[in-house]
Amino acid sequence: MTSSGRVRVQQDRVSEIPEDRYLLIVGAMKCATTSLFGYLAEHPAIAPATVKEPEFFSRHQGHRVDVARYEDLWPDFDPARHAYAMEASTGYTKWGERGAAARIHAHGLRPKLVYVVRDPFERIESHYNFMLQDPGWQREITNPSLVQTSNYALFADEYAGVFGRGNLLVLDYAELSGDPAAAVNRVAAFLGLAPLAAIADATARNVTELPKSGLERGLRRLAPALGRGAPEALKRPVRDLLAAIRPQKARLTAAERAGIAAALAPGMARLGAEYGIDVAKWGFDPAPARAGAA
Repeated sequence: MTSSGRVRVQQDRVSEIPEDRYLLIVGAMKCATTSLFGYLAEHPAIAPATVKEPEFFSRHQGHRVDVARYEDLWPDFDPARHAYAMEASTGYTKWGERGAAARIHAHGLRPKLVYVVRDPFERIESHYNFMLQDPGWQREITNPSLVQTSNYALFADEYAGVFGRGNLLVLDYAELSGDPAAAVNRVAAFLGLAPLAAIADATARNVTELPKSGLERGLRRLAPALGRGAPEALKRPVRDLLAAIRPQKARLTAAERAGIAAALAPGMARLGAEYGIDVAKWGFDPAPARAGAA
């Protein structure tokens, strides 16, 4: 780690990567981007970054990877066998990172982009519960930083406007979680690559855990060895105790859902009309509102 707390990646050899040989999974957060990155990393024509989520073009992500050059993230990229260098930074479509598309373009990249979207209410709840694992994180579940990160059309328009609609694939989380192999091969077709015959490991990755209380974190620090070969008879009562003191995942109330739905409705109509996502299943009207309509 550097003094700033960021990870420093040191490599001995870096291959030059053409500007149009990048694949960026740009989000959204809590939409199975870690799983998609892992699946696509199995494709022989895709070189995954040494770190899945480098956040190189983000301004405010504390876990940014510190490299001398962006290309340093792919020390094993071989232009003779790799069609794309891939990374997956969800910060590129967070509300506080608006403008990431322009920063990527200014750096000289002309990438292919995949943007995974999810039921906005589920995504907000998952995002909120994930952040609760940080004791210092103090925001309401209706905070604009969470709600507007689900304003998918805004970010899709940003990337399509900078890089062209044909270079952006908007993928439904339900498609990815329901049939990972089909979703991965849809991405492969978008990239002009041969399909994968199968996914070696189709398990979900980076699943949000229940938030941990201060008491639970303390108990885990006091008994770290319980997870490393301890007898089941000893581990079971400890697991039961931890489950009993762990708070339940936060859920949106009906009133909160109604307020969020009103805020997101215009963007959801555009997501359905322009990007072909079935927003009706999330409770949104897929038809854009018309000026002067009764």
